Amino acid sequence: MLRLGCKAIGLAALTFCGGMICGLLFPIWVVVVVETVLLILIAYCCLFRF
Repeated sequence: MLRLGCKAIGLAALTFCGGMICGLLFPIWVVVVVETVLLILIAYCCLFRF
């Protein structure tokens, strides 16, 4: 079973990669909104789901 830190690092890396892809395709305000939503989702999952 993976530790919480490993899952958090994996989710953060996934968010970063998603943000980079959005940065190539969309204006900066879209990237900010997407990154904020994903980081809130990661925080929720790390605190309450894992």
